[in-house]
Amino acid sequence: MTGTGAYIFPSQVFLDADMRQRCLESKALRILLDLASDTLSMDFRAILRDGTEEEANDPRFRRPLINIMGIAGYREEVRRRDMQPVCVTGISLGYLSAAAAAGWVSLEDIVRMSNTMAAIEIEAFGPTDYRSVFFYNGDHVKVFDALRADGMESLLHMSVVVSGNQFIAACRESDIDAMKPALMRAGALFKVIPYSFPGHCDLMGDVQESFTKEWTFKDPFGNTTVPLVSINDCRPYTSGEAVWQLTKEQYTTILDWRGVLDYLHGLELDSYVVLEPSGFVVKSMKLDPACGLRPEVGGVLDGV
Repeated sequence: MTGTGAYIFPSQVFLDADMRQRCLESKALRILLDLASDTLSMDFRAILRDGTEEEANDPRFRRPLINIMGIAGYREEVRRRDMQPVCVTGISLGYLSAAAAAGWVSLEDIVRMSNTMAAIEIEAFGPTDYRSVFFYNGDHVKVFDALRADGMESLLHMSVVVSGNQFIAACRESDIDAMKPALMRAGALFKVIPYSFPGHCDLMGDVQESFTKEWTFKDPFGNTTVPLVSINDCRPYTSGEAVWQLTKEQYTTILDWRGVLDYLHGLELDSYVVLEPSGFVVKSMKLDPACGLRPEVGGVLDGV
């Protein structure tokens, strides 16, 4: 045994050609690709192999794919390390991956859930130019203070506090030029996230309502022995009912990634394994001087 540990599941990322090829080559992922394909009537292998960049990064495909990457990677790491987790957690989409890996709901339901969420968001935001934007080298409080001074605070919608100088927010791309003077005064740099609609903010009220009305579990869900640490409030849960409620609430809850990392740090575990695609999460943790965790990288693509 390697001691105590926690597994951390990543958010969605841009699916590039290298990651697509590595998914196709991963033996551990093959059965879950077929499961997802049958569940959604969507040929996951064909899209990975032959799909355009836009098709591969359509959230109705990309999100379920990242879910099953995390779940397959979790299984591989538990086997390799012989380390049963004290808890699991995830950032944004990774919350669903972590919940399924811990066993509170079926894999079929989790890929359906991700696909359904994405379809509702496309309907809501597809006709608009609202996008998620990653801000770095800038404190979110200073950014919003600068926008407020220019009367533009309402143009930017806070979504996720990643670290002391990184955060994610949503806005219209057409409003970015107007906000640039304030952003420059605050010292913030930013990048529009490709193929990414808003999330975790006040824009999501109608989406949350639609998802709550449309979603039903096909398989029963119940308690599990591995707690899921929620990104919503940074507390552990094992109740399926609580997890379902938190899934709805995450739409309009501004997430604070620092809180869940602080909670994990306080558990004083031996290992903290960030599952692939891990680059964004690991980089953010290492660049945050306030983060006390030392992440290890693992997952289904490790060693491919």
